[in-house]
Amino acid sequence: MIYIFGISLIYTMIKKKDQLLGANRNLILFLLLSIIGLTLGIIYIINPYLPSIAAMLEKHMK
Repeated sequence: MIYIFGISLIYTMIKKKDQLLGANRNLILFLLLSIIGLTLGIIYIINPYLPSIAAMLEKHMK
């Protein structure tokens, strides 16, 4: 699944190149969200039994 996500990131970068490079904010936001998504995917590959972010927040909010 992470491979599909990576391929879709590259495809989006090529397809929307003008829009992303037109505004600095768009490029930074795209890169930030891409890095977060890839990091979460890698963490899931390493240990798929970790509790989700929502479960951890729920535990700490109680």
